[in-house]
Amino acid sequence: MNASSSIFSRTAALFSARVGVYCASALIAGVLGIVLQTAVAWSDIYGAEPGKMDPMTLWRSMSATRQLIAVFGLLFAVWIPILLAARSTCRITMGQISGHAFSLREILADMAAFLPAALLYSLVIGFPVMLGACLMFVPGILLAALFVLVVPAGVNEPGTIFATLRRGFALGGKVFGRSLLITVGSIVLIIITLVVRIIGLDRFIAGPPPLQFGTRIAISYFPALLVLILANICYTLLYLDACREMPAQPHPVLPAP
Repeated sequence: MNASSSIFSRTAALFSARVGVYCASALIAGVLGIVLQTAVAWSDIYGAEPGKMDPMTLWRSMSATRQLIAVFGLLFAVWIPILLAARSTCRITMGQISGHAFSLREILADMAAFLPAALLYSLVIGFPVMLGACLMFVPGILLAALFVLVVPAGVNEPGTIFATLRRGFALGGKVFGRSLLITVGSIVLIIITLVVRIIGLDRFIAGPPPLQFGTRIAISYFPALLVLILANICYTLLYLDACREMPAQPHPVLPAP
């Protein structure tokens, strides 16, 4: 593959070559995300009095312990599926570039093995990003763009969880401008999907509250997964670009120019 071609054309070529494997692995992470988020949301509103189910009223009615459980439950429900889908995408992309054969079973096994790291990264990466996004939004985006190469680094460079975190952060600084551009573009696409769902589809969703919530999440979640796949293919390519400027031992497998 010509290294001088644009990152977006390379991403499209990689995705189209193994679209089934990309989507199947991300779908599993997506279903997990829908189940977790529905469970967390339903546990928060379970037992609430009718007419007192708006978020602020619910929050004020919770004890401090329950508020902590709600915050960290939402944190893990959002970030674990995102990190698992990112891991599978980066693993598939790296396999394509290096020419190593892989199967869906191997990808899923790798996702399962990555779960402990995903739990820790949800706290170390997800919590600051979520906090920054809630407070001023822009800091959350900047932090996310700095950490997007952690998962590709973990796929291709053996090491401890924290060594990979440092490596990914260092590499992220080398290609920060392009990482930020892709991150912002991905967030914009996801927001557009969410707005379209709220304006055009929410009023047609009926059924018990848990079913309604799960359906709303699914309608916006699955298009967001496609954005996530494409973004993480881009991040893997950026990781390889950054490695050329900042090599490590053992050297990552780089595609031929």
